Amino acid sequence: MDLDTTNHVQVTNNISKLLSNVAVTRKELQSLRKEIRNLAGCYQKDFENILNSIKSWKCESCSLTKNSVNEKKIHSPSDEILLRPIGIVSTSFHKKRGTPRQPGICSTAQGKLTLFNSVFTNPEHALEGLNEFSHMWILFHFHKNDSTHVRAKVAPPRLNGMKTGVFGTRSPHRPSPIGLSLVHIDQIDGINVYFSGVDMLDGTPVLDIKPYIPQYDNPSILSNTQYITKQQSNNTGNNHNEQIDHCRILREAPDGEEANTSDHLSNSMSSIQISDEVRIPRWITEPVTNQLKVGFKEKALFDLEELKQTQSEMNSVKTSDIEDLENLIIRILQEDPRSVYVRERYGNQFYTFLIGKCHVSCKFDDHNHSVQVYKVSRANSLTDSNPLVRNSSTED
Repeated sequence: MDLDTTNHVQVTNNISKLLSNVAVTRKELQSLRKEIRNLAGCYQKDFENILNSIKSWKCESCSLTKNSVNEKKIHSPSDEILLRPIGIVSTSFHKKRGTPRQPGICSTAQGKLTLFNSVFTNPEHALEGLNEFSHMWILFHFHKNDSTHVRAKVAPPRLNGMKTGVFGTRSPHRPSPIGLSLVHIDQIDGINVYFSGVDMLDGTPVLDIKPYIPQYDNPSILSNTQYITKQQSNNTGNNHNEQIDHCRILREAPDGEEANTSDHLSNSMSSIQISDEVRIPRWITEPVTNQLKVGFKEKALFDLEELKQTQSEMNSVKTSDIEDLENLIIRILQEDPRSVYVRERYGNQFYTFLIGKCHVSCKFDDHNHSVQVYKVSRANSLTDSNPLVRNSSTED
């Protein structure tokens, strides 16, 4: 009995040891499995990095055969631009099917544009003066475009299945789905503009409207405009007189920034009919302000001559380019690029602006309706590109 008891105790002890060893082994196996999982994750990341490096790797000869321009990715300055609709269009076309593709297809089809009260406190004030025009541009959003994929080439109906670049068409399926229509203004009543020449769906959001001005919008009229030729004055030797052949250069329309000015167009500045169909205000062709006489000081003429010689020696710019710069300065200044605010507040100070890589410093004489160019110099960097209004004491 004593021997049996002793054996039983030994067996029990051995079993306990074995169970203890099994428990330890299980713990070690769990630790090993955990470590294996961690190592597998690390190796997977390393494997993916190596795979990506292999995919993106290009040999030197392959890189040289590619066009360097195509290799560079041009990024837009921002991913999106937020635009707020100014109004909405009401038409008889509720579905895309059957809607005219262009405003000229159904020139008698009528629509109504209603401005939102949320844009302006008094939206009808924003329409003041528009009735003096016969036509207007409507910029709108193609809000019913179903396709989310933009294609570089599209198939316009007139090409009968053949494809061409989207920017060479009027297709509504564009990266920025903005439409542009030229319509006839029928009537303006409060915040509503009734027009003819509908090619928009009912409920189309409108982003902006602009009056149609043939002198600015019609290339056939622009191409017939011959600009001035400069002649040197016999008296001073540094003034340039402008002669206009065949067609008068029209004043650029106001930029609309002078919201605080109290002057309004008089009743005498009524609309004029320039053709059987197009009507524009008289102030477009007969501006309230006169063109300015542009003169060059001796220093400015010397600067232009020096630029001409320097660029000729460097063979970087043709001599004609400097002559074009002189003509460009005249054309810009004779139309007075200053806003009303700058003209009234800084009239006796130097006005500096940038053309290409050249600074132009000038001073206006509003009493004599003239402007003198004092200096033409090369800009040192792109940071010099902001227009400046300098105190007259700094450059006299």
